[in-house]
Amino acid sequence: MPVVSRLRRARWRPVVVALLLPALAFAQDKTIDTAVFPLPTQLRAGAAVVRLNAAMEPEVVRAGTNGMTCIADYPKDDELDVRCYRDSFIPVVYRRFQLNSEEKFNAELQSGKLALSREPTAGYRCSGPIAGYDAARNTIDARVECWESLHFPYRTAAEVGFPDEADVPEAQQRGTPYVMSSGTYWSHVMFRHPVAHQD
Repeated sequence: MPVVSRLRRARWRPVVVALLLPALAFAQDKTIDTAVFPLPTQLRAGAAVVRLNAAMEPEVVRAGTNGMTCIADYPKDDELDVRCYRDSFIPVVYRRFQLNSEEKFNAELQSGKLALSREPTAGYRCSGPIAGYDAARNTIDARVECWESLHFPYRTAAEVGFPDEADVPEAQQRGTPYVMSSGTYWSHVMFRHPVAHQD
């Protein structure tokens, strides 16, 4: 390439970068807004945000200060799936994604290769069609469901005093906390939002 052409292109680079930076910053802000959406408003500003790469390893989008970490929505499908967990618990979530095998995952837990805290920790999630999420207003409609969960690995519904999922009809599950995966590493109480309170 002639020297003059290279010089002309070099002069334009700062201009192009200056034009692109606001758009990139806006896109990152939207990624963060969407990722922390499941959290109570009081926890959103301090939460870390990560994006999972092709190997399901977390890449930091924003560092956090309050011990909560949110996984950004995968941008290349028509589903919204954003979730947040305590930093002491989220490595278990990453590893489950990475292995993509319940058998291998359980083997790592049982061997002690994967550490799992037995302390109760909170989780938050929103899931549904991306069309149900309005990114401009940062709101959802009734097509997207959000819930909180309280994780207590290996404890049973009877031990913590909540009904088991199998004993709560679907029609009552939005108003009654219940335990899913009782007695397993994923044992948790579900607190589902009423549809009328989602938008």
